[in-house]
Amino acid sequence: MKYMIKGTVLIIPEGTKKIGFTDICNYIYDNLIEEILLPSTLETIDANTFFDFTELKKINIPKSVIEIGAQAFWGLDQMRELIIPSTVKRVGKHAFCNIPQCKLVIVGEHQEIPNGWDAEFAANVKEICFVSKL
Repeated sequence: MKYMIKGTVLIIPEGTKKIGFTDICNYIYDNLIEEILLPSTLETIDANTFFDFTELKKINIPKSVIEIGAQAFWGLDQMRELIIPSTVKRVGKHAFCNIPQCKLVIVGEHQEIPNGWDAEFAANVKEICFVSKL
């Protein structure tokens, strides 16, 4: 799959349903990437996909995502906020871990961790909050 880079932004094209570490690691390591735009067609973010990409500052998880693997967003030192739709059905252990400056915002009707999310989905984050809509 051909990805595009505009400045410090990595754009994952529409039609992409699944991404993993090996799909994006060369783009991240070869360029200063601060933001990743995920397509509205994305369904799965594999385990370790954004593992330790310390320069990333912005990623929006689209409502189409149904699964986020273990340690998918580990060690994002520059990340300040991640918005996660509660429509995600499965979230692996430590999917959001070691991002101490980051506020996790879970958007949905319920004010609790959705069923299917590992009880330890987040660790060492600044805050977890629930909102009904943005």
